[in-house]
Amino acid sequence: MTRLAGTRVVVVWVPDFPVLACGAADDVPVAVVHRDAVVACSVSARAAGVRRRLRVRTALARCPGLRVVERDLAAEVRRFEPVIRRVEEAVLPRLEVIRPGLIAAPARGASRYWGGEQQLRDRLVDAVAELGLPAQAGIADSTFVAALAARRETGVSVPAGEGAAWLAPYPIGVLGVPRLTELLPQLGIRTVGAFAQLPAGRVAERLGVDGVAAHRIARGEVSRPVTVQVSGEDYAVGREFEPAEARVDPLAFVAVELADELHVRLAGAGVVCARVEAVVETADGRSLTRLFRHEGRLSSRAVAERLRGVLGAWSEAGALDAPGGEPGSAD
Repeated sequence: MTRLAGTRVVVVWVPDFPVLACGAADDVPVAVVHRDAVVACSVSARAAGVRRRLRVRTALARCPGLRVVERDLAAEVRRFEPVIRRVEEAVLPRLEVIRPGLIAAPARGASRYWGGEQQLRDRLVDAVAELGLPAQAGIADSTFVAALAARRETGVSVPAGEGAAWLAPYPIGVLGVPRLTELLPQLGIRTVGAFAQLPAGRVAERLGVDGVAAHRIARGEVSRPVTVQVSGEDYAVGREFEPAEARVDPLAFVAVELADELHVRLAGAGVVCARVEAVVETADGRSLTRLFRHEGRLSSRAVAERLRGVLGAWSEAGALDAPGGEPGSAD
């Protein structure tokens, strides 16, 4: 993992999107949960002390009137697709979805086109606002720092080469590694900057793979740059429907099989899935694509949920229907 000169990433964040996706009213305390932990909560829930990563029992104790909703990632993906399409049409022709509510794209060329980083961020926020949704945008040398920058006030640009210094005052917990959050303060290391100053060899020896990855982020290094280019390694899996199939359920069922097949191939190659491109080719020759990204790894279940969601969104938008009502085919 090395620092890549000239790399700039823009991240667009729609606050509390999982809450928005479940249709909750603004004044209702809501927590969206997964595996007994809060993944998102409404403004009124936060006012009562609910926070991300809290256990459900603790969240309910802090807010007895809390409405708890189990996360439906496929539904979130489906409901976020119109936001992605709007951003692609109005500002950026191609981007990567980190998760519903958070998207990333290379910033350097786009900022030149729109007249600067501030202008690019303004256009992205305006494009999402046209759909009646709040948004903030951040730009930095890495996806991680850009995502934090998007959450700062109304969103900011972190100057090139200053990612590590900008991260330094943040508490260790921002790195999202529970073991480090528990261990490092016991050693007197409470900020990202203090962690970044540790020798890399010592981190590798004592903190393992997750610690090394977090240490590189703390030092402002870039692991997988956001790019619209396709990898040279071919791990593609696909199915051709004969006759063509336009119903979502059969497509989604096959998507689950393909996700499992993909992960078997990746396991055989000794790699994990961190970026996946979904492609649907229709009977009339059109091609629909969507790129998903994850800074850690995407399990076969996570891939399948994203595929189900985007297939549902394309179906609702009529994108799978060919002229004259002819059904599409999917790979």
